[in-house]
Amino acid sequence: MSEDVKQVGTQFAKDYLTSVQNQATGTTDDNTSGQGTTDITKINDPSMQSQIALMDIQNTQQQLNLETAAELDRIQREFYTTQDIRRGQAEGAQSRLGQMVGGEQQRLSARVAGQEQRAGFAEQGAQSRASARVAGQEQRAGFAEQGAQQRASARIAGQEQRAGFAEQGSQTRASARVAGQEQRAGFAEQGTQQRASARVAGQEQRAGMAESGTQTRATRRVEGEEQRAGIRTTGAEQRAGIRTTGDETRQTRRVEGDETRQTIGKTGQETRATRVTEGEQVRETDLQREMFRRYKEARDYGQAQRAYKA
Repeated sequence: MSEDVKQVGTQFAKDYLTSVQNQATGTTDDNTSGQGTTDITKINDPSMQSQIALMDIQNTQQQLNLETAAELDRIQREFYTTQDIRRGQAEGAQSRLGQMVGGEQQRLSARVAGQEQRAGFAEQGAQSRASARVAGQEQRAGFAEQGAQQRASARIAGQEQRAGFAEQGSQTRASARVAGQEQRAGFAEQGTQQRASARVAGQEQRAGMAESGTQTRATRRVEGEEQRAGIRTTGAEQRAGIRTTGDETRQTRRVEGDETRQTIGKTGQETRATRVTEGEQVRETDLQREMFRRYKEARDYGQAQRAYKA
């Protein structure tokens, strides 16, 4: 653009000098001789007019340079401002998208971990209850079988003992009958005493066996009650442990969620502060570059003016 202005100024100076010369030269008629003569009138030195014209051209060029520089400044400022805004918007969108995806993945991981842990606790409780149920069933079956065997043994023992007593009594009675027949007079009283003694002995023996069975059944009853109480206490302790584990797990998840949200907030603050600092540094660098460019243009223009005047 400066070359065009220089050409326009040069052409204007040439046209101005030509017009001045044309105005200074004129033709007059001589009535006496009838012939036309040319009178040349000299004018003053046109350097003053040329200097004025050059100053007008210089002022016009300087004004055009200033307007062009201002227009370029506005265009560049608008362009860099638009680029900064777009870059900030893109970086903010990427940061928000990354935080959104990270939060979604953390929530999914925490949800799956909680589901798996709850499923594990449920399975553990089910297995514990099933084990306790089977153990109780087997234990009750063992006690039932033991009682049945003891009762059968006692029944057989009583039957054998009664059969032995019956056989012994038969033999004794036969012996007594033969002895009585042989010596009725001498052994009648002895037989009576012997039968009385045998009767009392049988009664005492049966009473002892009855008492032994009663005590055995009472012992088994107490053992069953204590065992059931132990199983009941074990189940209560297991349920309390599972309940405590669930409470601690939920508190842990709650603390982890709080810490994660605080971390995300701190990361966002640091990222925004970094973006602000980067924008300030970029704008300072662009301003320094623009000031150096203007200084270089002014220096080149001054050198060109001095060369032109020389």
